Amino acid sequence: MARLKLHCPLGPSDTGAYRLSWDGPGGGTFRLLEGKAVIYQGPAKATTVSGRGEGAYRYTVGLRRSGETEGWSWSDPCVVQVQPPAITTALLLFFVGLGVFLATLRVIIRGHRAHRFRGHASQGVDGHRQGSEEPLP
Repeated sequence: MARLKLHCPLGPSDTGAYRLSWDGPGGGTFRLLEGKAVIYQGPAKATTVSGRGEGAYRYTVGLRRSGETEGWSWSDPCVVQVQPPAITTALLLFFVGLGVFLATLRVIIRGHRAHRFRGHASQGVDGHRQGSEEPLP
């Protein structure tokens, strides 16, 4: 049987998401393991992994050809390293979030002031609401 070859990302991931692909004969079922856990099983020759925290993740892929009843043929393992984002990326995301927060706060304050101003503008000169005989509290 032709040898399976698993392709892992060349460098570390700072997002916890990456694509794994493999070469091998078709016509069977592939099984991708992360450590000892099955994270994919099916006919495709690639999958995307996401949501991984900091650490090293070991992968192997196996193939069971259609009609075979014996075991799986396995690739050599590969390891993907997930690391925290670079400080420049972290700072960029922080300041973008801060900018969005401040812009939202500005809109809220301007809306509050406009609402308050409109409330006072509807007050008549005699202490009654315009269009009403009811005195203001």
